[in-house]
Amino acid sequence: MSKKKGRRRFWLIGINLLAIATYFLLAMLAKAGFSWQSSAITLWPASGFANALVITTGWAILPGITIGNFLGTAFDPNRGWAFQAFMFPVAIAAAAQAALIKYALIRQNLLNDSLTRIARLMLFLLWIGPLGNWPASITFFIYQSGQQNPVLEQHQLLTGTLFWWLGDSLGSLLFLPFFLLFLPFKRPIWAERKTYLVRPLLSLMTVLVSAALIERLLLESISLTPNLLEPLQNLRLLTTFVWTVLTLGVLGLILQIAGKSLEQEKLFVRSRLAADAAGAVIHEIGQPLMRLRVRLERLVNSSKKDLGPREESKYSNLEIHKESALSLEELNSIVINTRSIQDLTLAGIRDTDGADLQTAVSRVSAQLRPELNRLDQDLNINIEDGLPRISSGQIQLQAAIRNLLANASNAAGENGVIRINATALNQNYLCLAIEDSGSGFEANFTPTGEKRASSKTGGMGLGLMIIRRVIEDNGGNISFDHSPELGGAKITIWLNVLTT
Repeated sequence: MSKKKGRRRFWLIGINLLAIATYFLLAMLAKAGFSWQSSAITLWPASGFANALVITTGWAILPGITIGNFLGTAFDPNRGWAFQAFMFPVAIAAAAQAALIKYALIRQNLLNDSLTRIARLMLFLLWIGPLGNWPASITFFIYQSGQQNPVLEQHQLLTGTLFWWLGDSLGSLLFLPFFLLFLPFKRPIWAERKTYLVRPLLSLMTVLVSAALIERLLLESISLTPNLLEPLQNLRLLTTFVWTVLTLGVLGLILQIAGKSLEQEKLFVRSRLAADAAGAVIHEIGQPLMRLRVRLERLVNSSKKDLGPREESKYSNLEIHKESALSLEELNSIVINTRSIQDLTLAGIRDTDGADLQTAVSRVSAQLRPELNRLDQDLNINIEDGLPRISSGQIQLQAAIRNLLANASNAAGENGVIRINATALNQNYLCLAIEDSGSGFEANFTPTGEKRASSKTGGMGLGLMIIRRVIEDNGGNISFDHSPELGGAKITIWLNVLTT
C-alpha cells in the first residue's frame, strides 16, 4: 500500500514539474514571438495547454498550472525577471480558469458529444474560448484598478485586459483540441477523431501563427510616435478580435466536418455489419434447417417402416435416438442464432436517453435463469448501491448485457461460476465486469467484436459485435482480459454516466 502511495506521489510531482516546464516554455515562445510594445499577447498558447492538461489529467495538475503561469508571467525574454504583486492572484485565476472549462465541458457532456449539432458545437467552442478564458484577465483588471492610476493608464489597462482575454481565448481555441488528441485522453469520440483533425488543426495553427509573426514584423518596421501608439494598439486589438471570431468559425467547421466524417464511417461499418449478419443468417440458420429436414425425413421414413413387418425395420432405437439428439442440437443452434439476430436489431434501438444498470442486469439474469439452472451454474452479482444512470437506451444496454452473460454461460459450462461486478469508476464512468470459470480466450486470438468470429457453441459470432455496437454508440469502451480468480475470460466495459 505504501509503495502504491509512493508511486502516486512521485507521479503527481513529476506531472506537475512537466506542466510547469511546458507552460513556461510556451509562455516564452508567445512573448518572444507575438508581443509588441506591451505585456499584452496576441496569441497565448499556454492557455490551451493548461486547459487541455486539466481536462485530461484532472485537478491534481492545478498546482503546476499555477506555478507555471506565475513564472511565465514574471519572466520576459528581453528584460529578465520582474515579480509584481498582481502575478500571484492572476496565476491562481489561470488555474481556476482551466478548472472552470473542465467543469463546464463535463457538466454539459460536451467531451462525449459528436459536435455535429450546431447548438452543442457552439457551446463547446464558446466554453473553450471566450466563456471559459476570462478569470485571469478579469483578476488582472480588478487588481490593477484598485491601484492609484491616472485616467490614461485606466484606458491602457482596459486595452491590456482585452488583449489578455482575447489572447487566452485564441490560444485555447487553437491548441486545446490539438492537445486533446495527443494527451492521454480516454474519450473515444476524440480518439476516433484524430485521423480527421490533425492535419486541419495543424493548417489552422500554421496560418494564424504565421499571421501573428507577419503582424509583428510589420509593426516593428513602423517608426513609432506617441500619436501612433494608441491607434495602432486599437487596430491590433481589432485584428486580434477578428482572428478569434474567424478561429471560432473555422474550428467549428473543422470539428463538424470531422464529426460528420466519423458518423459516415460508422454508418459504413454498420452496413458491413448488416451484410455480415445477413450472410451469417443464410449460412448459420439455412444450413442447420437443411440438415434438420434431412434428419426428420429419415426419422419419418424409419417410423413408417416400423409400421410394417418387424424384419423390414432399417433403423434401431439407438440410431433413432442419435438422430433425434442431433436434431435437437440443430434446433438449439437455430434458437441461439435467432436470439443473436434479435439482439443485433435491439442494439440499434435507443428507447430512452438514460438507462439503469442494476435494472438491466436484474432483467437479463431473470431471462437467463432457466438456462443457468439447467447447467447448475453459480451466478454472483455485486452491484454498487446508488449508481447513476448511464448514457444509453435501456433496450440497448440489456441486449449488450444479455450477450455478455450468454457468452459467459456458454464458456463456463456445467457447474460453472459467473461473476458480475458493477461500480462507479469516477464521476464520468461506470465499470461493469463479467468473469467466468471457462477456458478463457485462446492464446493466439482474442475476439474484439470488430468483425464476426466463428463460434464453437453454434452461434454466429455476433455477440461481441452487438456489445461493441452498443458501447461505441454511447461513447464507452471495452477490454478483454484473463480472470485471475475464476481462471476464465474477463470482459470489462466502461459506460458513460448520463449528465444533465
